[in-house]
Amino acid sequence: MSKAVVCVLLAVFLAGVSLVGASETHVIIMHTNDIYGHLLPGPGAAGSARLATVVREAKPDLMLDAGNMFSGALISDAFQGGPVVEVMNAVGYDAAAIGSNEFTFGIDALRSLVEQANFPFLSANTTSPIEDIHEAAIFNAQGIRIGVIGLTTEEITRSGHPRDIKYVDAGDVVRTLEKAVPRLRDRVDLIILLAYLTKAEEERVARAFPEIRLIIGAREPAELPLRIGQTTIVGAGKFGNFVGKLDLSFNDGALKGLESRLIPLEDVRPDPAIVRLLEPYETKLNEKLQTVLGEAEGDLSRSTAEESHVGNLVADAVRARTGTEIALINAANARTGIPKGPITSRTLFEVFPSENTLVTMKLSGAQIKRILGRTVMSVSGVRVKLQGNRPEGQRLIAARLDDGSQLRDKELYTVTTNDFLLMGGDGFIEFADGLSVEDTGISMRDAVADHIARLGTIAPRLDGRIQVSR
Repeated sequence: MSKAVVCVLLAVFLAGVSLVGASETHVIIMHTNDIYGHLLPGPGAAGSARLATVVREAKPDLMLDAGNMFSGALISDAFQGGPVVEVMNAVGYDAAAIGSNEFTFGIDALRSLVEQANFPFLSANTTSPIEDIHEAAIFNAQGIRIGVIGLTTEEITRSGHPRDIKYVDAGDVVRTLEKAVPRLRDRVDLIILLAYLTKAEEERVARAFPEIRLIIGAREPAELPLRIGQTTIVGAGKFGNFVGKLDLSFNDGALKGLESRLIPLEDVRPDPAIVRLLEPYETKLNEKLQTVLGEAEGDLSRSTAEESHVGNLVADAVRARTGTEIALINAANARTGIPKGPITSRTLFEVFPSENTLVTMKLSGAQIKRILGRTVMSVSGVRVKLQGNRPEGQRLIAARLDDGSQLRDKELYTVTTNDFLLMGGDGFIEFADGLSVEDTGISMRDAVADHIARLGTIAPRLDGRIQVSR
């Protein structure tokens, strides 16, 4: 291994380690988590070509990923996760857990990705229309039978996009294992959890099942390894900056020792085969994203707590596209602001990574007021005053249309929102009661792109449409 792969060594030895002995067997496991589509090197990411170099040199018995591998970087988002599976196939992954991120592109896209993979996707506690997601897998490594059970956080049904997870159910992790563990216990020498869980869920599992000696999860490197009873929890951090390496030692088939280390990838020489694999995707992506749509005359801010440049831009864009009287968009829809200078298609992919579509409907003035009273939204066609320190649902002080007229409780108004809010995203249940609801199929990103192209230049000016008192 090259000098660049100098390890941050984290050693954890279990009781009764046997350092010598003819019957000692070693199994090498390498693991990743929270890749978020970061296949290319860049700010905060080492790139999958460097990972491939380390894996090729280490020749692990098992290569595992603990979930959240797909959405979060343009190279993946633009091709709905396809490049991620292709790279994982090339690197030689043996199994991957299902994280909440895996549903970002929808059920049909995930089904296609699962079919393309040369390795199983695991989640014992989720049910969905995808038949090829398995509860567990058994591997024979150096003569040691290892059972790998997949788990997904119960939070997925509360935090995911309603469109993506409406056909998905996540069962209690402990009750799931009460059924899954006995099915494996007599068939393997060691049970490992490959799990995308919250910290609280990991701890519940570790305390409930001391026979599970290892959890490979979604933890940051600085927190690890963590010991709870006899269980060791490891993770490798996000964006593929590290790969975890585990050396498990066995005596006569029984686990006697575990050594965990993190290998930094930043200075590793990239694997040429992975570089070549990604080049066609990069070429197509660059062609797609280099179009200049307009110019930002200054930095355009994004905020979830007050009026912002990006919030106004988005709300005006979607209202202009559909021609409704009012636009109500969740202020968190934009992930970041827009920097001063040329606004390209790439910029909009970075600002709006989600594929939300525009939805039109009719809402009464009373319904609109209830929505506005919940929190700060991106609005167009209406001007609002909010009291920020009031409880959620009671923050609206006043709301008027742009022409200064009052919103009348019983009058119906045409409204544009997005599919995320229609289906109850962020707890907005009011949109489901709208009349004449129509999902236009127009993506928010496309609507904003067309709006910017029409305007040409965007000035960083606010017009006071949202006033928040503290």
